[in-house]
This record gives sequence, structure tokens and C-alpha cells, in this order.
Amino acid sequence: MKRRTFFFGLVVLLTGATSCGPSAPVEHASDTDTVEHRLVPGRAPFPFRQFDQNVTHDTLLVQTTFDLGDSSFIMVASNVEETFEGLRLLRYRFKPDSTVEMMAVSSPAYDSWTMLPTFFPLDTVHPDDANWVLANFGEKESWGQKLMMLDWDFMDVGFMDVALPERVMEDDTLRLKRRNVAPYMRYEEKGDTAIFHFACDSVYLYDDQAGKLDQVIAAERLRFTFQVDEGLALWMDGRKRLVKKPS
Repeated sequence: MKRRTFFFGLVVLLTGATSCGPSAPVEHASDTDTVEHRLVPGRAPFPFRQFDQNVTHDTLLVQTTFDLGDSSFIMVASNVEETFEGLRLLRYRFKPDSTVEMMAVSSPAYDSWTMLPTFFPLDTVHPDDANWVLANFGEKESWGQKLMMLDWDFMDVGFMDVALPERVMEDDTLRLKRRNVAPYMRYEEKGDTAIFHFACDSVYLYDDQAGKLDQVIAAERLRFTFQVDEGLALWMDGRKRLVKKPS
């Protein structure tokens, strides 16, 4: 019942939405080949097929869509008319009459312009069963990653205050940009602990959970872990710092 009342306006809106038809989706090229990768433990993100959209409705604004391979899809979407809640992730499938059945709805992105998800299945043999989802938040640059568990519903786990630092030339000036770091993260499990590593050279850390803000550090110094009892934790130079749990 909770997921049905979430984002009520858009859920009702989708009830009347229909499939766009059999036209071939437009694939989005990856930009992950522009950064040198380090060899770290764990699995790379799962490459669910990404395309523009397969649902059409006059009041629905879809940024992108992912095919989970089990006849269900996840879209990053909002109402065309701007609302306080903004974007959400919506998992859905089509009924035999081509109308949409809503399966799960995430918490909102609020003032973030993006909520682009990166997926880490718990079981790569059955990648649609349960996934860690890293949703990139930000405007023109990344603010960090919201970590969620997607099983029957989206469950907020915590926020990773990290981005990928990139130095670019703008107006003859070398500037630091903060990009989506999730494609360069790797996932592994050890016992009851989920571990997220960084396969890039350096990471922009907004908050080290110990009072220091806005620093670029070597990626090998960082990792995140999650355990059910303690929640999300940032490890820096071997020291564990718990991340605030979602309210």
C-alpha cells in the first residue's frame, strides 16, 4: 500500500499510459572509457539495456529507461509540470492490454536534476531479482550517490558523498568538475557485508564524516561498506566512519 500512495499523481498518470509500440529504442553510449581503471576486487555495474522510453503520456517526462530483462523496466521520470518532489525511479511492466502496472516507486530526488541509476545485482545469474542501486544526484555536476536496495520495493540505505574528479579546460582555464563516479565503482560481498570499491585513480570526497570537506584523495584510501545492524559506513585509511542513516 505504501508504494501505491508514493508519488500518487504520477502513479495515477501511468495508469492511463500505454506502450510506445515496437519502435527500436535509442541506445546511450557509455563514457566510462575515458578514465583509467584500477584493478580492485568486486564486480562492475551490470549493463542493463538503456534506452529513451517505451511509455508515452502528455504529462510524463522521462529522462531514460532501463530494461531489467524480466519484462519489467525502470524509468527515471517526473511530471512535466514541475513539482516539489521532482524525479523518481519507477519500476513497472505492461499488462496484456498494454497499460502500465506500477511495481515500485523510489523516494524523490527533490531539487536534483538527475537520478541516473547504476545497478549491482546480488546475483548475476538472476540480475533482476535484487539490486543495489546507486542513483547519481546533482545538477550540472554530481553531488554524490544515493544508495538503495531494490527488491520488492526501493529501500533507502544512505548517501555516499563522493564524485569523480575531472579537470577540464574552460575559457583557457583548467577547472575541476565533479562527475558521476558510480560507473567506476565495484561491488563484492564478504559474509554479511556489502563492500563498494573505487576502480578510478582518485575520488572527490565532499564529506569525510570527520569534519573535513571537499577534498580529492587517492581512490585506494576509500571504500564503503553496508551491514544491516550498523548501516552504511565510509572507510578511510582503514578507519570506519558511520554514515547518517536515512530518516
